[in-house]
Amino acid sequence: MKKRRLGTILAVAACLSLAGCSEEGISSVPDLEQGPYTDGSYEVRMPQYENGWQEYGKITVTDGYITDVEYDAHNEAGEKKSQDTAYRDSMAAGNAANGLPAVYPEKVYSDLVTAFRAAEYDPEKVDAVAGATVSSGNFKKVMAALMEMVEKGQPGEMTLPLYEDGVYEVEMPEYDNGWKDFIRVTIAAGKVDSIAFDARNEQGDLKSADEEYQKSMIAGNVANGLPETYPADYAQRLIENYEQAGSVEEMDGVAGATISSRNFKKLLGHALENAQKGDTEVTVAPIFEDGEYRAQMSEADQGWTEFVVLTIQNNAVSQISFDAVDENGAYKSKDADYQDQMAQAGIGTDPAQFYPAIIQSFIDARYLPDEMDAVAGATQSFNRFKKLVTAALENALYGLEETAVVETNDE
Repeated sequence: MKKRRLGTILAVAACLSLAGCSEEGISSVPDLEQGPYTDGSYEVRMPQYENGWQEYGKITVTDGYITDVEYDAHNEAGEKKSQDTAYRDSMAAGNAANGLPAVYPEKVYSDLVTAFRAAEYDPEKVDAVAGATVSSGNFKKVMAALMEMVEKGQPGEMTLPLYEDGVYEVEMPEYDNGWKDFIRVTIAAGKVDSIAFDARNEQGDLKSADEEYQKSMIAGNVANGLPETYPADYAQRLIENYEQAGSVEEMDGVAGATISSRNFKKLLGHALENAQKGDTEVTVAPIFEDGEYRAQMSEADQGWTEFVVLTIQNNAVSQISFDAVDENGAYKSKDADYQDQMAQAGIGTDPAQFYPAIIQSFIDARYLPDEMDAVAGATQSFNRFKKLVTAALENALYGLEETAVVETNDE
């Protein structure tokens, strides 16, 4: 990036408590009549709204010099994030709860603008603000584009492209029957230019070029009443499905290639995430996708339907719930009458005791259902938990948020 030292005095001042972190009136004007830049207003916006807010930056040039820098975010109603007191309190509290500095938009944006001026308008020299990593990264992108417009003398507005040009490759975390799926996405002019989807074995051979695998897959599908397809065929059809749908969420899979269809969507999603960040390193997809996943039994047993809820965070189980509910939404573990009935029957345990014990067994087994130790006095619930948690984990592999239903009659 071009060095932006003006060769004269650069006025650097902290952003005072002004809404939207604008430094209006604080100028870089030295004792010269005309500066190097074209007068006008320059604005750059992030490509999309995130959680209802779209971040943007503005630079004003007067008499050839930068006289105002603003960075903020607005919602669809045009309201500024820096002026949203509810958001401010929520962000500060959330950061504090996670051991991060209790920052808020007005301060974050102010600190970034001040650092930008101190860095002589070079966004690459601006350090991230602790507790606001995403906004700090967005700030650098926006300001880099703004300074390019300023240096070219092109006042106006623009929205950044969603993706950064480059080649982005993501592979599955593990081999499956000797093959590891991968995807390679090429971005040009801010848009998806091409997609390659295949699998390779440990020797680096491509599945699409393996004629024996092709014959075997076609024969297996025919024997099971599924459509005939094979790697080169379903890969091309998946790519076409994505291009037609325009999004990973809305695209269809390919019949007869269910697992590969899910892998394609998983890998493509991560490749596009990398493209938004400009991260061109080959990456490995996480085993589990962050989110909340629920599985429940298909039918109630004596009025109670058992369920499991898993929360995945950073590719790991962060929270587990196991209980049963009745038609009114009451929890079995908190039903005093049910506990009394079990006590009178001399069972020696109850849901309030064995549900947590089953969860602990799952944790002790390193989250591997087949490695769990049985919990005495709760054989049926223990077996159901294993099925339920397995179903929830299967959904977590692909980020499938719909409730998984486990058939009761399969017990």
